[in-house]
Amino acid sequence: MNMPLWVKEFAMKRGRSLTGLAQKKITTGLKRLQEAGITSDLWLTMLNANTGIMQKLVAAWPMPLPSFAYDAVDILGFGQKDARPLPRPAFGEIVIRVGDWSLQDLRESVAGKRFMNQEYWYEQYPFCSAKLTPGIYCMRLPVPESNRNMSFVQQGRLLTSNENVAPVTLAASVLLVHLKVTGSSLLNKTCHCRCAELLLNSGRVTIGASGSRVKIDVDWDDLCNDCLWLAAARRC
Repeated sequence: MNMPLWVKEFAMKRGRSLTGLAQKKITTGLKRLQEAGITSDLWLTMLNANTGIMQKLVAAWPMPLPSFAYDAVDILGFGQKDARPLPRPAFGEIVIRVGDWSLQDLRESVAGKRFMNQEYWYEQYPFCSAKLTPGIYCMRLPVPESNRNMSFVQQGRLLTSNENVAPVTLAASVLLVHLKVTGSSLLNKTCHCRCAELLLNSGRVTIGASGSRVKIDVDWDDLCNDCLWLAAARRC
C-alpha cells in the first residue's frame, strides 16, 4: 500500500523517535505484535533485513491519518459563538464549527488577508458570496486515495453514504484556521482538492495551498491526475 505524499509528510513532521517512548508503551507494543503472530524468529528476521526490505515494511504499515478539531468561529473572531463542545474527530477527519460566512467574508477577514491569496476572479460567481449554513461539520480533506487519476464522478464513489462533496467556503475555512493555528498548510503545494462548485465552462473549483496561503483555483475539463483529490464533508 502506497501512502499519499501528504500523509507521509504529516508522519515525518509529527513522528516521534522510538527511543523516546516510555518503557510501558514499548512493552505493550511487543505484546500486541506477539498476539498478532510475530514470533521471536520472525522479529529477528525483520531486524536483519536490508534497508530496502525495511523501507517496504514501513511503507505498508497502516498510518493513522491526521485528525483535528477547530472552532473556527472562535479562532477567526466572527460568527455566532457556541459553547457546546466539539465532537472528537475520527482518524482522518477534521471537525470544524463555522458561522454563516461566505468565501468573500473569509478573504476580507484579518486571517484571510494574511493567509489567503487575494484573488478576485471568482467574485463574478455566486459561490463567492454564498453563505455557509452555520454549525459543526466533519470533513475529509483530502479523501484518501481520491487522486488515483480519477474523474470527478469516479472520486464521488469514494464518498460515504452521509457525505457530500464539500463546498469551497467550508474547505477554505478548514485550511485558513489550520494555517492560523499551526502556521503550516494542511495540504502540500501539489495537492489540490475538488470542491462542489462547477463553473459554466465545465471547470470545477479546487482548493489548495500556494506557499503558506490558501489558494482557490479551478481544474479544466475534469482532468485526471495524481495531484487532484476530493474534499468531502458531512454535518456532525
